[in-house]
Amino acid sequence: MRRDVDRLAGDAFDLLVVGGGIYGSWIANDAALRGLRVALVERGDWGSGTSQASSKLIHGGLRYLEYLKFGLVRRALAERRRLVKLAPHRVYPLRFVIPLYQGDRVGRLRMEAGLWLYDRLAGGGQPVAPHAAFGRPETLERYGFLTADGLKCGFSYGDCGTDDARFCLEVVAGAMEAGAACVNHVEALALTQDGEGRVTGAELRDREGGGTFHLRARITINAAGPWGPRLKGMPDSSAHICRLVKGVHLVLPPLPTGDAFLLTARRDGRVFFVIPWYGNTLLGTTDDDYQGDPDRVAVEAADVEYLLTEANRALGGARWTVDDVRGAFAGVRTLRDGGEHSATDVTREWSLEEPAPGLLFPVGGKFTSSRAEAGITVDRALALLGRPAGPCPTKRRPFAWRPSGVFEDWLRHAFTVGGELGLDAETARFCALRHGQRVERVHGILAHRPDLARRVANTAPFCRAEVVHAARSEMARTLDDILRRRVPAAILARLDARALEDAAQLAGAELGWSAERRAREVAEVGARYGAGDRA
Repeated sequence: MRRDVDRLAGDAFDLLVVGGGIYGSWIANDAALRGLRVALVERGDWGSGTSQASSKLIHGGLRYLEYLKFGLVRRALAERRRLVKLAPHRVYPLRFVIPLYQGDRVGRLRMEAGLWLYDRLAGGGQPVAPHAAFGRPETLERYGFLTADGLKCGFSYGDCGTDDARFCLEVVAGAMEAGAACVNHVEALALTQDGEGRVTGAELRDREGGGTFHLRARITINAAGPWGPRLKGMPDSSAHICRLVKGVHLVLPPLPTGDAFLLTARRDGRVFFVIPWYGNTLLGTTDDDYQGDPDRVAVEAADVEYLLTEANRALGGARWTVDDVRGAFAGVRTLRDGGEHSATDVTREWSLEEPAPGLLFPVGGKFTSSRAEAGITVDRALALLGRPAGPCPTKRRPFAWRPSGVFEDWLRHAFTVGGELGLDAETARFCALRHGQRVERVHGILAHRPDLARRVANTAPFCRAEVVHAARSEMARTLDDILRRRVPAAILARLDARALEDAAQLAGAELGWSAERRAREVAEVGARYGAGDRA
């Protein structure tokens, strides 16, 4: 993945996509596969906005059944089935457990009916087992850390997990393979228009090199999420249809199970998840209206207190405190504002707006359904260009780094090779799954530098060779690109100064950083994640 700013300034494009989150990435991927000349720009790094702050799930959305969103759930479950086939290294089955307690908002019969319907909407050929029910004794026997007081029974059902940032990165890689010009750290300063008010592209600034230039495109798609309405030249009406919702996740020590949990908060009835992720536990999300600057969204003490209190109510054996929090992150998503009283009630349905000639603006949606909705966006762009849409190519096209052959055989081999090169078992497995077919490049680095097999941090199963690979081959341009998204150690571990400086040294050797640049990168990551001040 080579960063080529000159191509943006020198070529003519059919389509300019602003925003390199999951929607923008899929749009660029799909459009390039259909033969369009595509440019994709992202002001930060790939997936560095809303997309990196998801719950790391590919799921139908069980809770949306309460709102009778059967079509939304059915479409998402169809995508879940499809994505596991297209990217088995990227999307994996995950069993969820629902402990039911006295006083919970949803009772046993209603939960049973909802799970039955969830299975029916999923249809056949799903990658997960159907739901099951457990009595109180069996639930406590399986999960001894659950609070026994008030427990009535338990249920399980299947969904899937992922790494959202690497998912996004791989979709961008697929777009580049198809011919799209994709460049991160390039900011859209303003939309440009002709004398008749038609959008003709955007004024761009290379945040790394410092230059500004105009990119002309026949169609522009503003896929910048919460930042979209703020783009200069966007019609004022675009801000009125958007509602910003903040979500917070905490990273905590692992539970003694590989299963996830769906819990209901006693305080306000909201649903949240407890999910195993890279040997740690993700707890979240909150769901609150947000009125501030998306660049300044932050985890507040009240968010931490809310999540820990509600999780400990059901997971009494965990006894999590603030001192157990290894990391935390907050994000803002854009939903279509329908005047709902609560942020939790706002629809997750997606819509495609045309606020000006030559301009498309996707609003809302879910990470899981982004591929399909990107296809609809490209259909509309092709119609505006006067071209036939044809079939959506991403429906059946494997991901860029999908291993060839029988997946289980490939994974077994990659795991074995990783172990032979000095990786511990957990790191070897995750390294294979995170990189897919390109794990061979990481293994090649390890073959020449055995010292890079050591972990970046004890509680983050990523090796130092992955830092080198990220800088060399994955368009990572900053230490934050590497430690937050390529190898998300910054949110999984309390990185000390030594770990940050080591990663900066490895990345800087690839990217030509000076000593001053390395120090600045370390300081910025340390300040952002509360790390770096521990020797």
